[in-house]
Amino acid sequence: MTLERRLDGIEKNLSPTQLVLRWLAEAHAFGSLEAYVGSLLDLPGNQQPIDRLCRDAHDGVRASLRGKRPEVVDAAVRSALRETVFRYELVLGIYVAAKELLDRETLLEALFASQLALLVRDERNQRPADESHLAYLGQCRDLTAGAVSELLAAQAARATVEARYLQGQAALFPDVAEAFDDQVRRSQQLAEMAADMAELDGVEPEERGEPAAPAWRVDQLVADLVEPARSTALEKLGEGSRALSIASDWLKTKFSAGSVAMDRPDAAAQA
Repeated sequence: MTLERRLDGIEKNLSPTQLVLRWLAEAHAFGSLEAYVGSLLDLPGNQQPIDRLCRDAHDGVRASLRGKRPEVVDAAVRSALRETVFRYELVLGIYVAAKELLDRETLLEALFASQLALLVRDERNQRPADESHLAYLGQCRDLTAGAVSELLAAQAARATVEARYLQGQAALFPDVAEAFDDQVRRSQQLAEMAADMAELDGVEPEERGEPAAPAWRVDQLVADLVEPARSTALEKLGEGSRALSIASDWLKTKFSAGSVAMDRPDAAAQA
């Protein structure tokens, strides 16, 4: 057996997860989604990523089950396609969620920084000691801590999903991963500054400590990544009724979780 044929055999035995990880490594080599998408513009439709992934999943299953009953092969092919498209959609969903959160947190960081600057622009002994000043300063402290908590929850949810479905491989393109880490650091620094200023001006202190990602919020964000990807994959494979059922269950859980979250003591900081 030649090396080429041996490698071809290995390629055909890749699992859905391995196929998606192979594609992900190829895509990440471009450094950014924009550069990767640019490389795809001149490719014919049957060479686009999702088409190639599905074709490889289909061919691999049929090759590994050669000689089995048709109904067994068809069921295995269907399962492999579901798992492949789901992971592909999951990667895209992770990217979109991270970018949207980054865009929002960048705006919030600018808002909080400007608000904090206005609140502490005078020398400490010249700052107003009235209740409204202290209330605004306390609110700024709480909101900046809440922003850090949300970023950490998103990081934890992403790591959970990557470990569960992508063998721990990072889904984000390198440029966005770096930008996300930078945003976490900047938001943490701003939250620490707000807490220090609030303490100096005599705001009622809260228990100090590193902002953490609440487990309930991490679970929500995991579902927000997984369930839409699963529903979209089924819809693309012509299983609309199952897709609708998953989407409906996810939305019901999301609305219910949102009601519970607003009852929590820290709901204002998370809003």
